[in-house]
Amino acid sequence: MTSPYAWYQYFVNADDATVPQLLRTFTFLDREEIVALEKETAERPAARVGQRRLAEEITRLVHGEDETRHVIAASQALFGRGDLRSLPPATLDAALKEAGFVVVPDPSTPVAALFREAGLASGLKDARRTIDEGGAYINNERVTSGDEPVDPGRLLPGGWLVLRRGKKTITGVKVGG
Repeated sequence: MTSPYAWYQYFVNADDATVPQLLRTFTFLDREEIVALEKETAERPAARVGQRRLAEEITRLVHGEDETRHVIAASQALFGRGDLRSLPPATLDAALKEAGFVVVPDPSTPVAALFREAGLASGLKDARRTIDEGGAYINNERVTSGDEPVDPGRLLPGGWLVLRRGKKTITGVKVGG
């Protein structure tokens, strides 16, 4: 089965051209609201307003109100607009598996090596440069040193870390296998 998070993300990533028809077919929104969403999507495609509403409505229909709230919170938290620790462990797990993740068995791995292992840096030098320039985050907190291991107290439920490079590139790291 598709996880609620993967389901939601599938519709958030729908092509702009298909959104009006999907809204008409799969939601109970009235015609005026669909036309308004279509217009806003055309005017501001990067905001993905139509896609987000489509994803929210369809996820609510299939998975219920609680799961919809969880996946929206996860979607926001993964990109720095929410609290990762407030997410239910199952939602966090599904979101990071969908986003992509690596397993790092050694919890004492230095931060720069984590970014390299996660594919967010081409090497240690690239990882350190990203950190020095302020573009590296662990659990939405800016990283200031690449040579130290992550404090075990920063692990999220399930042994996860969320690594982010810049605003949009994220990867989950499962620490300890």
